Amino acid sequence: MFGLYPAGAAWVRTFATEKFSARDIQKSLVDHAQFIAGIFHQPFGEQRGAVAAQLGKILVLSTSHGNATQFAVAPNVELQNLLWSFEKGFSTQWSAVEIRALTGYSGWDELLTGVRREFAAVCQAVQSAVNATLEAPPAPESTVHESFPDDDNDAFYAQMAELSQQPMEMPSCGL
Repeated sequence: MFGLYPAGAAWVRTFATEKFSARDIQKSLVDHAQFIAGIFHQPFGEQRGAVAAQLGKILVLSTSHGNATQFAVAPNVELQNLLWSFEKGFSTQWSAVEIRALTGYSGWDELLTGVRREFAAVCQAVQSAVNATLEAPPAPESTVHESFPDDDNDAFYAQMAELSQQPMEMPSCGL
């Protein structure tokens, strides 16, 4: 199946379904939870899962055995290495600039807090997709009720032509 990843067991959650294929779950995550579709590459090597989807730096890996499709949620390779460094006491080898360049977070505290939040959100989305309860968030209400005129708008050109035909009042110069 998936095995352990460098960051350890705390950074892997597994899910299984017999109802849906990896493509079905991928489509659900992309359509309803703003994930990016994976190309089913294997960043950790063979038999360690193929990337079905990704949200931020968190991967959804999949594999099939018999009738069951199994999924693992885990951080990407770069983040795995950072988390391993932190867990093993090598966090001082990474400067704040390197952490920001690799992750976008300003330091270890922000990185760990943010990654835990992202990881939990991805796990929840995958659990909902596997349970067939994942729904798209409601669309935000639009405050603009009329489209803005643009270069391809014939009505806009007609309105501008009409305005250009109207006489303009010229202010007197007061001379």
